[in-house]
Amino acid sequence: MSVRSKGALITWTTGVPDGAPVMLLHDRYLDHDASDTLAAALETTHRVVSVRSARTQMEDGFIKGYYWYLGPYDVPELSTLGDALHHLERLLVRVNAESGRRVALVGTGEGGSMALAMGLMWREIVAGIVSIDGPLFRTLDEIPMTLPATDGLPVLLAGRTRDMSASATALAARGASVGGGADEAGAIARWVAGLDYSAGTILNTPPSSATA
Repeated sequence: MSVRSKGALITWTTGVPDGAPVMLLHDRYLDHDASDTLAAALETTHRVVSVRSARTQMEDGFIKGYYWYLGPYDVPELSTLGDALHHLERLLVRVNAESGRRVALVGTGEGGSMALAMGLMWREIVAGIVSIDGPLFRTLDEIPMTLPATDGLPVLLAGRTRDMSASATALAARGASVGGGADEAGAIARWVAGLDYSAGTILNTPPSSATA
């Protein structure tokens, strides 16, 4: 396992060094190791990059966990969201450049919502998205960022405790290819393995993320 600390994000990279790349994003107030079960299912065939958010939640002087943005999961506060998007953009572009392949994004809860936003922003270098209990932002059209054509982006929505039907409808309306499934690591790993990771090229200048 390698540990990398460049910029605000810390990542743990496991699995096959030259395998198709997958980024794992944790839920609110958790850490990268909350995705260990998924990582274990993926790392026999993929290069798995587990990401820790830069924002720390403290309780009684101790670190409780890490979070991506403030506000309800589907209505993010823009300054914290913009910060998270900025750092994830840099990481996603670097992983794409290092591997020469598209990247799959897999997130849980708040991490799933971030994965959906990143996939819509960077369709040309994202192979597909899995969101477990992470809804699409209801305020997406109000966020000052430019979205490219969705072009059949593969999305798997897995509901654990949240109803993901509204997100499925909204994503399909944007042109994504949306499916549903159970929150089961093996099934998710098989779906991720079936994605097209052929080399993706950044077609446009980076979109403008939400900023304070």
